[in-house]
Amino acid sequence: MRSLRVKVLALAALLVVFTQVGTIGTLLFAANREVHHTAADKLVTAGTMLRRVLQLRADQLRNTLRVLASERDFVAAVASNDPDALAAALKRSGARVDADLHLVLDAEGHLRGGLAGSMAFPDTFDIAIRNTIEGSPDRTIGQVGSGAFDLTTVPVPAAPGSRPATLTLGVALDNERAQRIARLSGLNVAFVGTGGGDAGTVLFGTSIQGLDTRSLSRSIPGHAARDGQIFELRVAGRDYLAIYQPLLKDASGFGALLLEPLDDALAPYRILRSTVLVLGGLALLVALAGGALAARAITRPIRQLSHAAHRIRNGDYSEPVRVPADDELGMLATAFNTMRSGIAEREERITYQARFDPLTGLPNRLMALERLEQALHAAQAGEPGVGLLVLDLGSFGAISSSLGHEIGDALMAQAAERLRASIDARHLLARLEGDRFAVVVEGMGIDAARELAEDVHRLLGIGLSVHDVNVSLDAVIGIAHHPEHGNAADRLLLRAMVAQEDARAAQQRILVYQDGREEHRARQLAILGDLRRAVRHDELRLYLQPKVSLADGRVCGAEALVRWDHPTLGWLPPGEFIGVAERFGNISLITHWALAAAVRECRLWIEEGLDLTVSVNLSGRDLLDQRLPTFILGLLRDHDLPPRHLTLEVTEEALVRDFSRATLVLQCLRDLGVRIAIDDFGTGYSSLSQIRNLPVDELKIDRSFVMQLPASREDAAIVGAAVDLAHHLGLEVVAEGVESAAALDWLASRHCEAAQGYFISRPMPAEALVDWVHRYRAGRDATPDITFVRAG
Repeated sequence: MRSLRVKVLALAALLVVFTQVGTIGTLLFAANREVHHTAADKLVTAGTMLRRVLQLRADQLRNTLRVLASERDFVAAVASNDPDALAAALKRSGARVDADLHLVLDAEGHLRGGLAGSMAFPDTFDIAIRNTIEGSPDRTIGQVGSGAFDLTTVPVPAAPGSRPATLTLGVALDNERAQRIARLSGLNVAFVGTGGGDAGTVLFGTSIQGLDTRSLSRSIPGHAARDGQIFELRVAGRDYLAIYQPLLKDASGFGALLLEPLDDALAPYRILRSTVLVLGGLALLVALAGGALAARAITRPIRQLSHAAHRIRNGDYSEPVRVPADDELGMLATAFNTMRSGIAEREERITYQARFDPLTGLPNRLMALERLEQALHAAQAGEPGVGLLVLDLGSFGAISSSLGHEIGDALMAQAAERLRASIDARHLLARLEGDRFAVVVEGMGIDAARELAEDVHRLLGIGLSVHDVNVSLDAVIGIAHHPEHGNAADRLLLRAMVAQEDARAAQQRILVYQDGREEHRARQLAILGDLRRAVRHDELRLYLQPKVSLADGRVCGAEALVRWDHPTLGWLPPGEFIGVAERFGNISLITHWALAAAVRECRLWIEEGLDLTVSVNLSGRDLLDQRLPTFILGLLRDHDLPPRHLTLEVTEEALVRDFSRATLVLQCLRDLGVRIAIDDFGTGYSSLSQIRNLPVDELKIDRSFVMQLPASREDAAIVGAAVDLAHHLGLEVVAEGVESAAALDWLASRHCEAAQGYFISRPMPAEALVDWVHRYRAGRDATPDITFVRAG
């Protein structure tokens, strides 16, 4: 805030300074210019007055001279050529006329007589006077000796028999004359000669003490003495404004310098300048004071907003900002308070969402872990420990897919309410994710925790009902307990989840964590992580199990199976990585690899002259991939394989996930000409009406119903009914898991189309199938009375 206040003050000061500098500068410049103009006018006026005074003086002198020159005595004295008489006449005239120089000259300019104190006269005045004559013939400015004179000349009447002569009187342009004019005009005067040449400017007389010819020559600009400009002159340590005025009109040799002290000329200007500067300083002080008040008025609300922002940053939203103003700052404070309230509401909502599940209102995983951590710290040695139950409701994904998310969410909320009602208030019920819940049980041993799990499972077994939709839950519960299964919250949660997943895999309702199962899960995750690399580096191997036609005993096809030759774990059976890949969404990698490998092998069979089909299993996730038909079509085209040679097997369980979407994908595949088979028939959840509407070509009866044929009457009844059902629906039947010739004969007697199993052949590497088929055919040809043979 200090920096902003300083900036406001600086801005106010700068604005005032710039304004005052512009205003005062303009005013002082104009005043200074006006002073110089006034001084110049005064000097010009004084110069004009000086010329008029001198002219008036010359006119008076001329009239007096004419009178004197016409007097009989003076004319007689001039005509007498008597120096004494002429001198006496000149003395008499000098007493009557105020002049400093009296001269009588003949026509050639020779001196006939003169009166000038102690001044020495030259022999002739022809050059001295005639070279300086300017203006009227009877008046001139001339230099006589070292002085300059204002000369007035009149002719003297010539007596009979005498030569013509002139009477000239001169007024000295000296210091005395300059001082008299200065007293009259109020300006200092200096009479100068500017004849040029080496002499330069010559001083004849001045009213200024200390002024000499040398200093004057250095100070006067040459052009100023010619064009009458005002210029500054420094004389005897003092500055003057000066102007040069010729003494006679059009005169070029003699003139007067009129000077006014610069201090006197600028005295009004200095007073004005001082006044303006004082006023400017006062204005600056007022501006600074106003700027300080304005800065305070601006920065104080901003400081309040800054403090409020710091409080908000620290999570304090309780105190609003109070700015008693109706201006923009008040509007800003109002907007800030609105923002503060909005942030507080959003943070409260975010905090709630970060710790609670928005659908059920139950604590979420984060809060469950915090409560579990607190319970573990509070557990005392020797006392009942802390239990953690993880519940998986199981079928909510399928429910939401088939009935819609609205019903699925309503059922989830109802399940949460039922769990909340069944759990003691001292325990914590939380929703971890999806259809998985957790219960933190404090002060219970492992047996009590199991009993609580039994109660919860019974309560959930009643089923749920929303909008006339009744749903039974397939819930499983995993249990981990402190201190047997861990001391850390995250470890205990992990082991409870492992127990829950093991319970689901073992089809048990409740399962307590068993030591070593976490390592098994870690192995599964490692396998899952290596799966993409296995596909990329061709670590998977294609195995094939032959199928035989029960009508004529020939080999009609083979089922494609995948094995994994792991570089560190060795050979991995399908059960160890297929289920993991399907559970974590990577099954498509295996499916695409198996399809590509199977189509490639089938093409090779055709080139070997074997008319065989190949079957490939699809998972439930594969049936949700709408790009799968395009992928398969590309494979068939790339290998030029007729679609009828490819059979795709899907399980009933895979169809249940999203029946309508799976049906759409199957129909697209069927439209390509590919055969569709339902695998493991009899173990899934599909209804007869669903099977009737599916685009399928055959049913594969699960091995669990075939292995005990024909000894098991129950299995025989089930298989017989399934064969009849399939035939009535126009489907072919394939029996898998044939372990004996009796079973094979029994299936043939029931008109089952094909069979596969260990009795016929175990799965073999893909490259071994062609040789096996040839051996099988050779065995049949050698024993034509036996329909089925084992090729080893």
